[in-house]
Amino acid sequence: MERLAIFIDGSYVYAASRRMGWNVDHRKTLEHFREGHALYNAFYYAPVTDITDERQRKFLNALVFMGYTVRWREVHAEPRFDAVIATDLLLTAPRWEVAVLAAGQAGLAAPVEAVRGMGKEVWLLGLEESVDLDLRSATDRFLDLRDFRETLEREAGGRRVYPAVEPEPGETGEELDLD
Repeated sequence: MERLAIFIDGSYVYAASRRMGWNVDHRKTLEHFREGHALYNAFYYAPVTDITDERQRKFLNALVFMGYTVRWREVHAEPRFDAVIATDLLLTAPRWEVAVLAAGQAGLAAPVEAVRGMGKEVWLLGLEESVDLDLRSATDRFLDLRDFRETLEREAGGRRVYPAVEPEPGETGEELDLD
């Protein structure tokens, strides 16, 4: 079974989601692409605008809980993770055979060509209009994100909902007095 690595540029996927009009479910993404592969690792590169923001911290924690290795940095301008993604691609290449890369920057074309030169296969997940042509040309396969809506779309709300637990007949929900 081939080992798989996933590299997701969070700012790229967020921008793509806005363009498509639907949100990508990162749990579904992980489950879908690992099917038929042994997952080596899934990296998620997350720009954080305010580390004290509880929502952003919860999102990062949720990604870790899902199984992602999260690389984050606080940003105040356009988030650029090219160098970090390139480093991870090159350093981890001996541990996987296939990589799914969700990104669009031209700066990733050379590292992608390098890992392909090592005999690795790289699939690019993105939108045609927001992927640099050099990067797209450097990969083995282009996967249009729009084609995966039925599989990867986050359901409304996007948060887990747990059903209320109904008390058993005769239970009052009060603490027991054991004296």
